[in-house]
Amino acid sequence: MSQPKYKISSEREIENLIAHYTHLLDKGDFAGVGTLFSNGRIGSLGEFTDGVNIEAMLKSNLQLYPNGTPQTVHVTTNTVIRISDDETLATAKSYLIIYQQDTERSFPLQPVMTGTYDDVFVRIDGKWHFKERSLSMGFAGDLSHHANPNGPSAKILKENE
Repeated sequence: MSQPKYKISSEREIENLIAHYTHLLDKGDFAGVGTLFSNGRIGSLGEFTDGVNIEAMLKSNLQLYPNGTPQTVHVTTNTVIRISDDETLATAKSYLIIYQQDTERSFPLQPVMTGTYDDVFVRIDGKWHFKERSLSMGFAGDLSHHANPNGPSAKILKENE
């Protein structure tokens, strides 16, 4: 399905990037997530990785199921966007809720984590791109079906308990 060409506002283009990230993540398309950061980097518990290494970072930190997904739904909401006067840089702050279900291991649908995304965007050749994404965890529920128990994030979470 092709979208007709029309101009959307900078705010809407940034909101679309934020949503596109969650769609790719929930589909297990970690290479696609990395592509979104071809001009930037992403943070995971304070460690930043550039676009090229994001796929490996996500694979090492998250559990994937036989259907190739993490069986999650990432919901971002309450997004506040600020754009510089010259429209070359922007920031956004969004709330995050991650829902997960694993029927094969009797894990009912539930929120497993809340947090905040702090994003920086850069405009290159008239198009907005992620420059930096940082996640601050809020509340954590049962992450045993989400985080890879042998991954770097799980180890850091255990150390901070």
